[in-house]
Amino acid sequence: MTTNTIALIGHRGLAGKPIVEALAASSAHPKVKVLHRPGSDASGLPANVEAVEVDFADTAALTKALAGVDILLSTVGAPGIAAQIDLIPAIKAAGVKLFVPSDLAVLYTPHERRAFGLLEEKGRVDEALRAAGVPFAVVLMGGFTEYCLATPFIGIDVKGNKLHLVGDDARTHSVALSSTAYIAAAYASLFAATPAAELAGRAIGVSEVVANGDQIAAALAKKHGGVAPTVTVQSLADVDDEIKTSDFALAPLLRKKWGVGFFTVGSDVHVVPGYKRRTLEDFIASI
Repeated sequence: MTTNTIALIGHRGLAGKPIVEALAASSAHPKVKVLHRPGSDASGLPANVEAVEVDFADTAALTKALAGVDILLSTVGAPGIAAQIDLIPAIKAAGVKLFVPSDLAVLYTPHERRAFGLLEEKGRVDEALRAAGVPFAVVLMGGFTEYCLATPFIGIDVKGNKLHLVGDDARTHSVALSSTAYIAAAYASLFAATPAAELAGRAIGVSEVVANGDQIAAALAKKHGGVAPTVTVQSLADVDDEIKTSDFALAPLLRKKWGVGFFTVGSDVHVVPGYKRRTLEDFIASI
């Protein structure tokens, strides 16, 4: 079996840490190294993961650090999204076969990407990679269960037994959610040994749980001893007004996408072989 040499940037984040651990534990035994800025804490990495300190602003040094790398993964958080563009010269000079920028979200339309700052930055990264001729792929995982179920971020209040929907159609429209553990397993199964050429140009979907509003309401009732959740329904017009005036418009945007049936990860969905996915009821019962 051919394995890949993988470098990762963003090893300390919500997704980055478990992804590094999953790659290190992969039966495909890829060579894995973490690239980190000077002063960044790289302690606690698995023994078979190399830590490489490098100044990302130093193109020559970064090119050297990327020598021999097949796939570069980025899991940087929001503050580092735009700066991924600055990595492109080194990626090209080192001959990296595939770059996977930090995305980890739902499938957004071009209009949605242009209308929201963080999404727009992600779109600019994709455009810059295309313009430079850098092969890349993105991973879409819907919403993090750690946010979307453990907090009322998209309208699911597990502890309060409440459900906030946008439009009655949200009862039959689904949301796609994934835990960080499942995302990490997906990254390992996708990138440890798959040839980069088979991944380039794809928007790869990952979803551990797909559930509609009625199913979520039933799971909430089960957790609360048969007591049905309090359900409020917001109109599309009202949520559009909220999106325009909110200091953090991503939450109402996601509720709207659920309500209109577009809280998805696309059609190219990767299922992790042999992984026992948790159910919606499992997740909600544990909160």
